[in-house]
Amino acid sequence: MKTIEFCAGNVRENKKVWEVFEKVPGVELIDYGCLGYCGNCYSKAFAIVEGRLINAETSESLIKKITQKLNEDN
Repeated sequence: MKTIEFCAGNVRENKKVWEVFEKVPGVELIDYGCLGYCGNCYSKAFAIVEGRLINAETSESLIKKITQKLNEDN
């Protein structure tokens, strides 16, 4: 099972991302109160994918980057 971790403070960007990946089999989504990436959280959409920080200017770009990362690790 692959994990994608989200910060609750980044919810405005992560809602769309969450909705896309909650439908993907073999992916576990985890929502934390804070992940300690406050600078990223304030300015960009981001998630931690398999322990690696992934960020993007928009949620759509983040979805693409996360998809690439998940496919890389297969």
